[in-house]
Amino acid sequence: MPAPEPATPPRLADPEAAQHLLMYRLNRLLAVAGSLVVRLCEGGYGITRREWGLLMWLAEHPGMPPAELAQRLGLDRARTSRAITSLLAKKLITRDAMPGDRRQAVLSLTPAGQAVHDALFPQIKALNQGLLAGLDAGAVEALDASLAHLQRQAEALVATRTDVPRTYRLRGGRHIE
Repeated sequence: MPAPEPATPPRLADPEAAQHLLMYRLNRLLAVAGSLVVRLCEGGYGITRREWGLLMWLAEHPGMPPAELAQRLGLDRARTSRAITSLLAKKLITRDAMPGDRRQAVLSLTPAGQAVHDALFPQIKALNQGLLAGLDAGAVEALDASLAHLQRQAEALVATRTDVPRTYRLRGGRHIE
């Protein structure tokens, strides 16, 4: 009887090519599946995917300050500000002074913004469920736990990897001190 061949490490554990890298694969997944979200948002509702993210969070957390919204979405304040300005112009959100501190603002959905959210969310939910359709319940649960773990790992890496240089993207990606 021949000896069993040594097990090869999973591609993710020991990537040998770009297409084996976890972040590359996640980016490709987002690019492909996200294109459907973009088409739904832009083609059906005249909003960007970023604006959709703001609407989703505000539907779940009305009265949120812009800085907190940016932090929860993982966006910089400039991009968040542009999306807020656009949503205000489209009359999908309101900006009101925070009670007790008129220098601070809170954001909420307008009835039109709530209507967009209520119409779009089930469609986005269906796309997400379609992605998971080939997995059994145990695999979906494992994926959910794995994604939560990976998120915590990513946050820990960002907090501890001070050796990675920072860049300023608005200036051509040059290194900053």
